[in-house]
Amino acid sequence: MTRPKTDGSELSQLATLVSGACTGDLKVFGVTHNSKTVQVDDLYVALLGANNHGIDFLDEAIANGAVAVASDSRGVEIAKQKGIPTIELSNPREDMAKLAAEVYGHPERKLTLTGVTGTNGKTTTTHILRSIFLDAKKHVGVIGTLGTYLDEEHLPGARTTPESTDLYATLAVMAERGIKDVFMEVSSHALALSRVSGIKFDVAIFTNLTQDHLDFHGSMENYFAAKALLFTPEFSKQAIICTDDEWGTKLAGQVKIPVITIGSNGNWKTSQPNSSANGVTTQLIEIQNSDSISLSVNMLGSYNATNAACALAASQILGLPIAASLESLKNVRSIPGRLEKVTIDSPGIAIVDYAHTPDAVATVLTVIKDANPNRVITVIGCGGDRDSLKRPLMGKVAAQLSDVVIITDDNPRSEDPAAIRKSVIDGTKNGPAQVFEVSDRREAISQALKLAETGDVIAVLGKGHESGQEISGKVFPFDDRVVVREESKNV
Repeated sequence: MTRPKTDGSELSQLATLVSGACTGDLKVFGVTHNSKTVQVDDLYVALLGANNHGIDFLDEAIANGAVAVASDSRGVEIAKQKGIPTIELSNPREDMAKLAAEVYGHPERKLTLTGVTGTNGKTTTTHILRSIFLDAKKHVGVIGTLGTYLDEEHLPGARTTPESTDLYATLAVMAERGIKDVFMEVSSHALALSRVSGIKFDVAIFTNLTQDHLDFHGSMENYFAAKALLFTPEFSKQAIICTDDEWGTKLAGQVKIPVITIGSNGNWKTSQPNSSANGVTTQLIEIQNSDSISLSVNMLGSYNATNAACALAASQILGLPIAASLESLKNVRSIPGRLEKVTIDSPGIAIVDYAHTPDAVATVLTVIKDANPNRVITVIGCGGDRDSLKRPLMGKVAAQLSDVVIITDDNPRSEDPAAIRKSVIDGTKNGPAQVFEVSDRREAISQALKLAETGDVIAVLGKGHESGQEISGKVFPFDDRVVVREESKNV
């Protein structure tokens, strides 16, 4: 993405902003934490990471054009030895966000921002909102798992919620291009690591909470506490909370900002959705005790009715007529890697989905079984260097809701792929499904396609829209949708 234009910020003034000691006096015109993306006249923020310290890459940052360094005491001392002007940070991540906001001209103040958090449904909800607002002829930005959208332009992204330097730069570009409405996925990591520090969302949406990321948070209570930060007066003006799970109910009971609750007992009362095989889900909504309306969304899965209801509530808060938004929902744009049907040259129906938690796997397979009476053949694995406790749970769910399960590799990252597969297989032992282990993901998909008969569904789960597979620190090109199409020609 092209960097936003800036007027430059005096290093001494930036130091005052974060109450940090400063050496040197010059102007910086950009700020980044990544030595590889440094540009000429940038401030390089060197953070302590999980595996190394950003100051270890100082030479690369200088070679790429960095003229100053912001870091903790260790980083500052090393930078001083090289004669580089510095700002010493006492709270590096929070301070980095403050610096980025200032250098890029506080773009968050020029935009209407909606943040969506939850274990599942973030991507779908933001993209439903995008579809509604594009239909309303609005200029729209989206930041999330699928990357960044600036109106119709799509740019890939590395994280659900970018680091604050990238986030503020992106928001500044959006403001430059005349975008007004921005819909952002806000991950628990982003909240815990101050990636959205300094941003106050006009609307914050909570979809649900199920087990995920416990390798980082340690417990469900800590995971919830990170999500709940978004719904404090510091971060948001208005809350929309789905209360159909215990965590949503808990959150709604503790928020100190105005809140709309959505669910069977919410302010926006929802009935049991009706699903059909053609993917249309209908839900009746009683809006704050007024007349009921019918909501239809052209997407598989009853849970998408709730995602759509959250999007509808947000669009109303943000000033769109509810009748127009309801009409937009009927033709909502498809979302890559979310219950995405892939056309194949072999028997069966192929569906690719990002489901990578026990709850998401259960939800997706239930939707498939409800819409199709034939066999379900599931290809599934688990990512390495992530919550290991969910692996047998995902295997258990897959074996309970499938006729055939093929355990394969997902993104093993630095872990032993065989050990990951064993953990998933351990969870399948009491399920009724026939279980196979095929390490190579392409071969696993090929086997699933060969096993399929007319009317069967091949569900390839875990990676969804992703276009690479990470093994031992290297990312190899791999897109489930592409591989499914290719291998179907060989059946």
